[in-house]
Amino acid sequence: MNENENTYNIRYVGFESVGDAGRLLEYAITSQEEATRRATVEIPAAAFSGPQRMTFQECAKVGFEKLRREIDADPQNRGLLTFVLTTEEIESLRPRRRAAAKKA
Repeated sequence: MNENENTYNIRYVGFESVGDAGRLLEYAITSQEEATRRATVEIPAAAFSGPQRMTFQECAKVGFEKLRREIDADPQNRGLLTFVLTTEEIESLRPRRRAAAKKA
């Protein structure tokens, strides 16, 4: 980042259960240049079942990555940050698995 860009911090605040076992994750986005903003990321219940299921422990990291990418893509956007993740987004945002890293 260059010196003129706004630096920020994304902090996971907590979650709320929604629908049939989905999760609504809440984050606080802080910076020295502006007031704290809130953001939410919804992970549908379907993400927690099936062969590629996500663990509940992965949720906060996946939501963090979604917010980081969105803010980096449009740093001037000061609008409401609310997202519902798709299966494809979840797979692209998930941390790499250790087994895959050991094979390399």
